[in-house]
Amino acid sequence: MKVKDNEIVRRFHAAPETIKLAVLCGPNATRCQALANELAAPLAQSAERIDLTIGDLTESAARLNDEATSASLFGDKRFIMVRLNSGEAVRATAAIENLLESETKGDPVFIVAAGMADKTALAKKIAAAPDALIATCYETSQSDAVSAISGMARDEGVRMSRDTAAAIAALTSNDLVLARLEVEKIALYLDATPDSPKEAAAELLNLLGAENDEEDLGLLINAAVSGDTRKLTCELAAVSTVGFSEVGLIRLMLRHLNKLAELRAKVDQGSNIAKLVNHPSVFWKDRDNYARQLNIWSSAHIGRLIERILVLEIALKSSGQPEHVLVEQELLTIARKAAQAKKVAGLR
Repeated sequence: MKVKDNEIVRRFHAAPETIKLAVLCGPNATRCQALANELAAPLAQSAERIDLTIGDLTESAARLNDEATSASLFGDKRFIMVRLNSGEAVRATAAIENLLESETKGDPVFIVAAGMADKTALAKKIAAAPDALIATCYETSQSDAVSAISGMARDEGVRMSRDTAAAIAALTSNDLVLARLEVEKIALYLDATPDSPKEAAAELLNLLGAENDEEDLGLLINAAVSGDTRKLTCELAAVSTVGFSEVGLIRLMLRHLNKLAELRAKVDQGSNIAKLVNHPSVFWKDRDNYARQLNIWSSAHIGRLIERILVLEIALKSSGQPEHVLVEQELLTIARKAAQAKKVAGLR
């Protein structure tokens, strides 16, 4: 069944036993992943999570259905999470069709297929299945983002003008996942609750430094992905005194890597890097970084990098280790990998 992106979580949670597959597709990769996390949230508290990659699905067309219908070691509830990067959904068609055609009732499967259009043959087949849900996540418009942010603020007990909501939308590039983090930060600062609402003055954004936070995180991300270990260590030292949002960094990094994967796929198809990064769809401040990183990372390696960040997100919630330590270790690992790749390729 095809549903709207703002309906899929409610539809699934209303009758989870009737749905074997939920798919998030479309150009907004961050929202796709955020909705997949919401779908799985009730299960994540106690159920076993199984992560599969495109390699798992192409190695055996039966693997996805086998995992969904297999009992866990202790007979506990399970759920399967699959992330397909741009262009990988087609390669996963046989595995997904096998799952849809199976008559065996299994554990739910959540697939993030950012970049897949809802007009493909596979998407239409999923939409036609009575026990599957598929939703397309489009890039959020400015007006929709402002309305959504205003609603988030009300839910948190923050009275916010439309101008302030618009400023948050602009600072987060209409990314509602990042916008929610900003609204929650404001609510926490004001000690606002639905029962005790507080007014958010326009000056509060400058005080909390949403724009500076994102710029600081961007410096960390680009230093790591570009293999600039010296710059990364300097930036980590600079933010160590004030700290940073580990979740915010992961969201920004996933957005950055998905854009990098999209550009790399076009390079693989013969596009010129210089022309690609100078397209209006690439923010002018990021053009040099993307150009540098496209010469370092292959499509396969970008895919693995995205998987590592998703694993890191899980680890932040479950490892018990300090979040900043896990994130710093991962950034340094990525930077060293990129530095080695640059050396091999003769890049500076």
